[in-house]
Amino acid sequence: QEAVGDVPSGEELARQADEASAAIQDEAEAGEQVETEAETEVSELTLTSYNNALRGYSVMVPEAWTVDADASDDNGQTASAPDNAGTLTVSWSENRDNVDMDAAIKAIEDAGESMTGDQISEDEYRATGTQGDNKSMNRLLRKPDGSLVQVEISYPSASSEQMDAVAGQIIDSLALR
Repeated sequence: QEAVGDVPSGEELARQADEASAAIQDEAEAGEQVETEAETEVSELTLTSYNNALRGYSVMVPEAWTVDADASDDNGQTASAPDNAGTLTVSWSENRDNVDMDAAIKAIEDAGESMTGDQISEDEYRATGTQGDNKSMNRLLRKPDGSLVQVEISYPSASSEQMDAVAGQIIDSLALR
């Protein structure tokens, strides 16, 4: 049995509970501050629309990102974030060989060791995962004519906290015309 003198008093138990509650409150406020900072970064990000009238789609691209003219053509474009903090590739592919959505999904999932995704609808697929030291987000849309439009954004996994919201906003912006 415990000696009565070793049992904390009611006042001591109340003080310990108050300290624990204050620590939990401080931790929650710190988490909200980090979330608010990330939301501010995304809301202050200036996006510009890349419209591909020939292939019938558009996607929003951060204005500060640089288009790689050598990797871009009539089917799509590649853009890079300053300091190589990320790469955005949007592309269109003809369904010339009757490539189906399943083959395109398999190619996405085979590209990285932990790429997994969800078939959102018959004509939409989204995936996230890692490819080496990079995190990757993909969205694939099938147009009514069967052609496919894919947007992929990849960035160092270490910058996920800053880039996840930006990448999500870009991926969500892909629209068929």
